[in-house]
Amino acid sequence: METLHQTKKPLRVILVAENVSRHMGGESGKNLYYFQLFKERGIDLQIVCHARVRDELRQEFPNDEDFNRFHFIEDSGLQNFVWRLGKLFPYRIEDLIFLQVVHWITQIQAKKLVKELIAKQEVDIVFQPSPITPKGLNFMYNLGVPVVLGPLAGGVDFPPAFRYMDSKFANLSVSLGRIFSNVLHRFVPGKLKAQTLIVANPQTRKSLPIGCQGKIYQVIECGVDLDVWQPREQPLKNSDEPVRFVYVGRFVDWKGVNFLIDAFKPVADKTNAILELVGDGEVRSDLEKQVADLGLENNVIFRGWLKREEASKLACECDVFVMPSLREAGGNAVLEAMALGLPVIATKWAGPANTLHPDCGIWVEPTSIEAFVNGFSEAMIKLATEPELRCRMGEAGPQRVLTNYLDWDSKADRIIEIFHETLNAQPNLDTGKQQQTINKIASGY
Repeated sequence: METLHQTKKPLRVILVAENVSRHMGGESGKNLYYFQLFKERGIDLQIVCHARVRDELRQEFPNDEDFNRFHFIEDSGLQNFVWRLGKLFPYRIEDLIFLQVVHWITQIQAKKLVKELIAKQEVDIVFQPSPITPKGLNFMYNLGVPVVLGPLAGGVDFPPAFRYMDSKFANLSVSLGRIFSNVLHRFVPGKLKAQTLIVANPQTRKSLPIGCQGKIYQVIECGVDLDVWQPREQPLKNSDEPVRFVYVGRFVDWKGVNFLIDAFKPVADKTNAILELVGDGEVRSDLEKQVADLGLENNVIFRGWLKREEASKLACECDVFVMPSLREAGGNAVLEAMALGLPVIATKWAGPANTLHPDCGIWVEPTSIEAFVNGFSEAMIKLATEPELRCRMGEAGPQRVLTNYLDWDSKADRIIEIFHETLNAQPNLDTGKQQQTINKIASGY
C-alpha cells in the first residue's frame, strides 16, 4: 500500500520565500525547517529567495547538492531607494506601505525566476509560506501549476481597549491601506487565484482579500522543534522555594511586558515569586525603570537575549510561562513552553487564543487595562499557590502540541497532505497541453 512518503515519483516543489535564515529568526527560520523536513520526506525541493541570505546559506549547506537548490534574487536600485524612504516614517506605516513596495518588486523578480524553473523541469506545486501577511499582494499566479500560499498569519489589531497604543495617524493609514489593498488585489490577483490558502487562525481568514477562490485550510503558522523543546520532568518544589515565572520575547510595546510587571507587583508581595524576563528591545530601559519604581529589583530578573538552548534550559527551571502579548498572530514561545511542560498564562486574543487550551493554562481577557492587569495578577497568584494545578496543566501541554499539528514534524506532514489534496483537486491535463502552457508562461509575464 502506498504511503504519504512513498509516491511513484518525488513531489517536485518550488518554495518561494524572500528570506531563508536562522539569524533573521521569525518566518525566515521556518523556511529552513521546510527545507530540512521536506527533504527527509523525499520532496524534490527548489527554493527561490533573496541574495542577502546567500552567504549564510553557503555556510549552512557547504555541499553543492543542497546549496544548488537555492536560486537567488538580487536587489535593484529602486528597492534600495524605497527602503531608505520608508525609514523616515513610523514603523507600522513603513511596514504596511514602503516595505510592501520593496517586497512587490522582489516578488516580480521571483516570479520571473520561478517561471524559468518551471520551463526547465517538471514542477508539481509552487509553495509560498512567506510573507505571512494576509493582505499583502502575491505575484505567484498564471504559472501553469497549482499555487499553495501560507500558512498566513497577521491581520491582527490590538484588542479594542488597547487601540490607543497606535497613533491616530497610524490607525488611519492602516485602515486605508487595507481598503486600498482590496483594489490592488484585482490588478495583482495572486491570492485571489491561488488554488489553496492556508491560514493560521480565524482572524487571518477574515483578513484575506475579498474574492479568494481557492480552498482554505487552517494550520498554525509556527511550530515547535521537539528536538530542542522536550518535555521536562515536573519539578517537586519545597513550599519555601519561590515560584518562578518566565517571559521570553522582544521588549516592544505590543508585547505588553509593562502590564505584566504591573500585574506582578501584588504577586511578589503575596508570594515572594520571581519573574524572569528573557529578551531585549526598544522599551527595555522603560521596563527597568518601572521595576525600580515598583521596588521589584529583588523579584524581577532581566536576562537579556539567550541562545535557544539556553532559553530552553532556563524555562525548564521555571514554573510558569507568561505571555501578555496584545497582538500575537502566532505565538511560538507559547507553543515551546507547552512542549516543555510549563503551564501558560496568556492573553486571550489572536494567536494564543487558538494555541492555548484551558487544560494547559489560563487565558486573560483584554477587556480593559484594569481587567487585564488584575487578570494576570489573579492567574499568577493562583498558579503560585496551587502546585497540583501547575503540574496538571504542565503535563497536558506536550500532548496538545503533539495532537494538533503544533510540532514541526506533524506540521510538515500536514502541509504535504495539503499539497496532495491540491493536486488531486486539479483537472487532468494531457501532457501536450501542459507543455504548451509551460512554454507560454515561460515567454512572458
